[in-house]
Amino acid sequence: MLGRRMLGIFSRRKQTRVTVGTRYHNADMSLLVWEVASTFNGIDGTPYAHIFCVNDTSRRKTVAQSALESGVQYKRLVQAVETGA
Repeated sequence: MLGRRMLGIFSRRKQTRVTVGTRYHNADMSLLVWEVASTFNGIDGTPYAHIFCVNDTSRRKTVAQSALESGVQYKRLVQAVETGA
């Protein structure tokens, strides 16, 4: 019974979706901002994302989408919605 309740806690967590253009910063160093350039499924079946540093586009990484979604290594930046004024 306890196991079922614990599973319920995790199943209610809102899953964030990794999409192209979404920006993140390192959880321990917020100076570097990373943007998702593309997403793909690796040959191992794991979903990955190509990210690049906004301030230095020569800095690129391939990371598992789960690393971006978990919020442990990377924190998602909330982007302001542009108004058509």
